[in-house]
Amino acid sequence: MRIPSRQLGARGERRAAWFYRLRGYRIVARNVRLRAGEIDLIVRRGGLLVFVEVKARQSLFAGHGVDAVDRRKQLQLITLASAWLGRHPHSGEIRYDVLQLFWTGWRFAVTHFPDAFRPISDSRRPWRWRV
Repeated sequence: MRIPSRQLGARGERRAAWFYRLRGYRIVARNVRLRAGEIDLIVRRGGLLVFVEVKARQSLFAGHGVDAVDRRKQLQLITLASAWLGRHPHSGEIRYDVLQLFWTGWRFAVTHFPDAFRPISDSRRPWRWRV
């Protein structure tokens, strides 16, 4: 059963929050809209703060969800997280996850990519990624 894309996104983000809650994370924020874009989900467990990019698909025509998180999207999420952290300081560990959800017609198949990318400070290039 296909569902409209807007509804797919909303269901996917609810499922993503549930995924993290079941693993002991607390939902800090959802759909954080900033000038440069949106952070889908921010979760916390202990001193670990995770910025999550959620990608829901019901067809592989456009590729896997994780494939859409290219370097440009990674830089955007890092920039958004930095802006959010400017308003909500955090002294613990920070991680960037991608949660890929594929709608099978009756449920979501979930693939979790913890620590999917990481900014690395370099004097010659301010941003580099470990992919």
